[in-house]
Amino acid sequence: MTRPWRSLQYVPAHSDKHVASARIQAADAVILDLEDAVAGPLKGRARAGLVDALASVSRWGGDVLVRVNAEDDLLEGDVTAAVDAGAMGIVLPKADSPRAVEAAADLIAAAEAGAGRAADTVVMMVLVESARGVLAMPETLAASSRVVAVNLGNEDLAADLGVEPCEAALQFARQQMVVAAAANGVTPLGLIGAATRYDDLDAYEALARRSRTLGMTGSTCIHPSQIAVLNAVFSPTEDELRRAEAVLAAAQAGDGGAFGLNGVMIDLPAVRRAKTILERNDSLKRRVQPLI
Repeated sequence: MTRPWRSLQYVPAHSDKHVASARIQAADAVILDLEDAVAGPLKGRARAGLVDALASVSRWGGDVLVRVNAEDDLLEGDVTAAVDAGAMGIVLPKADSPRAVEAAADLIAAAEAGAGRAADTVVMMVLVESARGVLAMPETLAASSRVVAVNLGNEDLAADLGVEPCEAALQFARQQMVVAAAANGVTPLGLIGAATRYDDLDAYEALARRSRTLGMTGSTCIHPSQIAVLNAVFSPTEDELRRAEAVLAAAQAGDGGAFGLNGVMIDLPAVRRAKTILERNDSLKRRVQPLI
């Protein structure tokens, strides 16, 4: 099931300063990070502090996920701690095969049972970070019904490909991701180029708009200043909403076939797109309500 996530802010789970910041309150989701943002010696502290960290960031009303470590000696403990703390989702890095997703799903199921949470309520967002993972995406996204979103790890994927994380090098993989996501009813997230700089928001906005055109519906971000940009870019515009409403009104007044509207031929796929735009807008209005 797709999620109306425009902005997903990464927050180092061990950093009291970042966890307590009011600057993240506009994000549709917060991802408490136990992986890349946390140095090895601090991972235990970050995991132990998840209950307090989750309580702090969840007060803003957005969804809260936890990015776990994929290594065998850390994965189970991270998943268990995240589910125990009340996270609504797990972000699984290095999800480069169906087997990786299946193993994580089994751990989540065990953690749900151990925490007394309802079965099959903790969802999963997967990060594909290798060439092998790109080729396996259709099967990987179908490996568990918990998978609701997918993103590429641009930097890791580019390193695996031996290229710079630029749009020209990543566009093909991004397009494959959008197709695989659509085929599996999964939300495609991310930007088509490197987004590690946060000192040029105009360039960041342009990158986000190009990513939306390619099929992305939202993105993770590394700095609070990027949240407002993502929320604006990945929200339906007033013109889109007016046109969608006009298309649906005309369709309902017609006989179910193709029709003309303001000099443009409208057929059933166009009506479906209009419905999708309005449904997404309604979902965004309700984003502070629990999704599961």
